[in-house]
Amino acid sequence: SNKVAQEYESYRMSLETSLTGTVGKWRTVSVNKNKQKKQRRILNGRRMAFDLASVINATESAMKSDTQDKVASYVENLLRMALSFSPEALDATDARFIEFLGETSRLRTLPLHEIDLSSKEAFCIFVNLYHCLLQHSLLLAVDGLPNKRSVIHFKRCSCYEIGEDVFSLAELECCVIRSKTSRTTHIKPPFVSAAKHSRAYRMMYGLGSTDHRVNFILNNGDLAYPSAVPVLQSQIMDDQMDATASCFLTDQVKIDKRKRTVFLPKVCDVYGTGDGLDCLSQCLLYLDEDDQLAVASLLDGGVVSVKFKRNCDEFHPSLTQLC
Repeated sequence: SNKVAQEYESYRMSLETSLTGTVGKWRTVSVNKNKQKKQRRILNGRRMAFDLASVINATESAMKSDTQDKVASYVENLLRMALSFSPEALDATDARFIEFLGETSRLRTLPLHEIDLSSKEAFCIFVNLYHCLLQHSLLLAVDGLPNKRSVIHFKRCSCYEIGEDVFSLAELECCVIRSKTSRTTHIKPPFVSAAKHSRAYRMMYGLGSTDHRVNFILNNGDLAYPSAVPVLQSQIMDDQMDATASCFLTDQVKIDKRKRTVFLPKVCDVYGTGDGLDCLSQCLLYLDEDDQLAVASLLDGGVVSVKFKRNCDEFHPSLTQLC
């Protein structure tokens, strides 16, 4: 039919543009200090646009009241699917994996313009999308897992087409999820900033959240983080974030009583606000009781040194679901 032909032509032109990286959302991105350009890698293009069932149909779109909830539920289920796979048991011909790839293609139909970016639902949607893309990217890391030299390429070029735009891992993290939180000026691998030309994403899709717990629940993929991530749900999001922060910080915060020093995870240095003691106060709430008492004893006894741990350059082969 004419409609199918038009859809195919639209898809073909988009594909050609993506391969040449000449304009708009398909443009190439800088991946190192020498401004070397690399093509963005779209991981959810398995099915053509005309072959996709919309996540929200026309009738549901007209009833905007529950559109956001349905998008959130869809993304939650997509992340659960992604986290059920591991590289050791991954089979590209497995019906479950093929279904997952097909479902990620449907992200291109998400009505992003109908999401309230200041809402809890929006925060859950985009954090879950970030973790889904991170897992997908790790599973398909054909050139090997990211390392200090390749992580910028990995995070700026691993992308999903969502709605009518293309989002990389770096853009989802820095321009959308961390849009209103503190921004770093001395970021180094394994942490990656978005490319300069991605700033428009902050204006269009930046979330309203300023919750410092994002530092503890947004998994960077490296071994300093646990391999398990939560599937966020707006109804229980605060409890999930507290539990995830506690899991991360209990493992990462180290206390040296003899040297009167507390070591905090590097993310607190990269994205923290204030000095070391300010960062320590943000972490203290999520430590277990013994560690809280140990820190309190040091603070009562006088000067406490706060130091930040070194960057970790090794990555998990995949993520799992935090129960």
